[in-house]
Amino acid sequence: MTVEGFGPGRKAALAAALAAFLAPGLAPDARAAEPGWYAGVNVPLMFIDDTDSTVAGVNRSQAGEIAYTADATTAYKTGVKLGGVLGYALGNGARLEGELFFARASVGELSYGNVSVPALGLTLPDALSVPVSGSADQLGAMVNLWYDFDVGESWTPYLGGGVGFIRVDQGEVKYDSNAVAQAVSDALAAAQGVPAAFRPRLPEGYVPQLSASDSAFAYQAGAGIGYALSDRATIRVGYRLQATGDLEFNGENATASVDSTTSLMVHFLELGVRYRF
Repeated sequence: MTVEGFGPGRKAALAAALAAFLAPGLAPDARAAEPGWYAGVNVPLMFIDDTDSTVAGVNRSQAGEIAYTADATTAYKTGVKLGGVLGYALGNGARLEGELFFARASVGELSYGNVSVPALGLTLPDALSVPVSGSADQLGAMVNLWYDFDVGESWTPYLGGGVGFIRVDQGEVKYDSNAVAQAVSDALAAAQGVPAAFRPRLPEGYVPQLSASDSAFAYQAGAGIGYALSDRATIRVGYRLQATGDLEFNGENATASVDSTTSLMVHFLELGVRYRF
């Protein structure tokens, strides 16, 4: 496309006029480089890596105690998170913020492998899949430090991370708590030549449910890009990786005890907005 009927001077004047018209939309946010408070929300999708847990249990009977160990793998469905932040822009590109969030994901699969009775040198040859339902919740508090890169546009890339604590609640997860103990009992009976039809069945609740919740140190790192909708409001999209330290769950009654240790590795695809005061 060409501009006809204009001399070089008029073309320059037209270009200057267009630049002046477009400048407010293309210029970087003048307030973004200034110190100030802001608040925001984010609603990301959550993807939890399959978690590997170590399980140690003890079956008690008149014959004595039988200890066993197992490795558990839990798979989760896509979850959601709702988070809110209150922060302060330091004026040099850095932002320091506090974050509170709630997240939930349904449990899809639960399986056990390497089920063994160390004292007897017995290991189950096959993995044990256990029906499971329900969801696990996370309640977290983090302190984050982000850095915005001034690229001279309305778009602002950022990266950073944070540390804090996460409380995981698995109280709504339903599964057969006897599954591993029953598999061990069946293997011991089979080793003694007891036919399948005559192997004892453990009564419901023989092995207690694991405790519902535990808290652990957590850390995260992420990056993304924000777009200035105005001199106060910014919308952003980003990715965040979050991990926890060891989470411990346990249960005990008169007939059995069980302990489980695990950790979480979580991926978030985020959509959020923040508003400067």
